[in-house]
Amino acid sequence: MKRILTIVIAMLAFAASAQKVEARFTESKFIKASGKTIEAEGNLKLFSTDKMELRYSKPAGDYFIIDGKTVSTSIRGKKSTVDTEKNAAIRAHRNTLMNCVNGDWKQAATDNNAETSVTEKGANKVVTLRAKKTAPRGYSRITITYRKSDNIPVELVFEEFNGTVTTYKISNIVKK
Repeated sequence: MKRILTIVIAMLAFAASAQKVEARFTESKFIKASGKTIEAEGNLKLFSTDKMELRYSKPAGDYFIIDGKTVSTSIRGKKSTVDTEKNAAIRAHRNTLMNCVNGDWKQAATDNNAETSVTEKGANKVVTLRAKKTAPRGYSRITITYRKSDNIPVELVFEEFNGTVTTYKISNIVKK
């Protein structure tokens, strides 16, 4: 389930551009409990602000699709469809992500009891949300690096309270 939420974050981050976008991504997930790192990669497509997909080439055949309020996944052959209207946890994450990608990071911080910071780093803008308190699940920190020129993310880092850290790097970005 955490992988789904992390993938949702990566996909929703592309909504910031309010454009059709295609890109490559790499995913690196460090799992603190085991000390292992899992690597993945694939193609990302944004069709609209409520329709996106990640199609993995590694592991081949995996996918993650958001179509409105529905999230569909295939992870190592296990398929799932979630109605975010009926799943409060995923809905809360989705709302947080939508606020972040639409530039309303102050609302996302309020909703998640988080502090925020925004800095500039060369041609990029770095937005960081830090939780004020620990929680049983969720993210202790989210850092999104956007290109200042078009507000499209090039890197996303999600740190969970349990110590798991997932990093997405976005490349070969093409606006359609």
